[in-house]
Amino acid sequence: MPNAAAETHVRLLAEAELRRAALAPRFRWLDEDFKEGGEPPEEEGLLRVKAVLNALCRVGAVSEVWARSLVGDFVAALAARGLHDPGALLAVLRTGNPPAAGTAGTAIPAVPPAGRYRCIPIGVQLPASRDGHQGSVHLQTVVLAPNRAAIVTSFVSTWREAPHHPDDPAARPAFPPFGRAGLTDDHGRPYQLSFSTGEGGWLEAGLLDISPHPPDSVRWLELPTVPGSALRIGLADPGPVPRASHEPVPPATVGEQLLTAVAETMLGGGTLAGIEATQLAGSLAEVAAALRAVGALPDSSPVPAQLAALCQRRAIEVRGPLAEQARSVRLPDAWRSVLTQRRSGPRAGRTGLAPVAAVLPEIDGARFVLAGLACWEHQASLTVLCWGWPPKRGEFRPSRPFSWWARDDAGRWHVGRISTFNAVPGTFHVEFKPPLPPGSTALDIVLTGSASRVTVSVPLRWPDEPG
Repeated sequence: MPNAAAETHVRLLAEAELRRAALAPRFRWLDEDFKEGGEPPEEEGLLRVKAVLNALCRVGAVSEVWARSLVGDFVAALAARGLHDPGALLAVLRTGNPPAAGTAGTAIPAVPPAGRYRCIPIGVQLPASRDGHQGSVHLQTVVLAPNRAAIVTSFVSTWREAPHHPDDPAARPAFPPFGRAGLTDDHGRPYQLSFSTGEGGWLEAGLLDISPHPPDSVRWLELPTVPGSALRIGLADPGPVPRASHEPVPPATVGEQLLTAVAETMLGGGTLAGIEATQLAGSLAEVAAALRAVGALPDSSPVPAQLAALCQRRAIEVRGPLAEQARSVRLPDAWRSVLTQRRSGPRAGRTGLAPVAAVLPEIDGARFVLAGLACWEHQASLTVLCWGWPPKRGEFRPSRPFSWWARDDAGRWHVGRISTFNAVPGTFHVEFKPPLPPGSTALDIVLTGSASRVTVSVPLRWPDEPG
């Protein structure tokens, strides 16, 4: 059951939207008389009610079952007045995957295993073939965690057919794992490699899991690449290790987390910011009022006005007092940086792969290891291994406590979105936009949780292209 404040607020909103739709001039969608543009009044009302119910589901004030029931009642009331197709009485509310009623945020399903976490850069690019195509494999990093040891890889395909020369020792070796040779450590002990990958394309991210787990005393691992040649991966002295700072931040309410997620999705999504985020932004006045009514958003919060200002810059209508507040509010520096880069017009980003390697301290019960960066014209993609938190497909972040940003060495900000496309189980990719400019040599990765923030500065080393 919804809480009393949520139920009262939504029913009053539905009644007001029903009266507005019944009294407004009637236009039919795409009819020649519909000259002023925009949504018909009955469609606007339905979208606003859905957006408010979606937001209240996201913050745990109502259940999805109750929300669907109320939408059905609203559609039936419209149909009874001739304002809706009776066949649409079976329409359902699209709420994504909101938390159950009475919950907020993301429940961490398991505690990360205790012990030492290490990530060591490799940064080696080798010619290889995969699935019959020529290309190159980038061995990015090796990750050594209490319950997992793996080499992070990226195969970049040229889509050219690989020549078949079975008797030529100089022919490109098949990947993975270079003839199924496995690994050997400095004590002569053998290790098996098990390859896994996500959905592939011309760039295919993968993991070579190592079994058994190498002891801490191992100084190096050796990987055969072509007959008579091997790559030695040093483990004993990987050089300077990026240190992460961990600081508290004022905790955000679930309503502020929701609206901030809408803003970050809009900033990172270009012209296609995501259907759910756009619908919430399009009904921002009603959504913010509902969140305040159920105590999920304090009256003093600047986030609604900041999001309203962003909506106005994206030509999304803002109604009510928020429209005026948006004209005087100051946007966060990171938001303004992204908007400034977008106003300067599209620019091709830095291309290449960098063996970014960093271990983050525990935050909100989860552990993350940064294990390789791929940069292309339109975005940069960071591979992350995770423990104690389940990444989910999709770009919209509500109900997840984590926010990812990056700042390059020129001070420009890049907003991140989590995408599990092309990801191996236990990993995900953070896609940063706008893309990194050419000449970038360092990056600050900023991860914000429910009440703390982790920042790590990583150098960007771009391995030379093979001759």
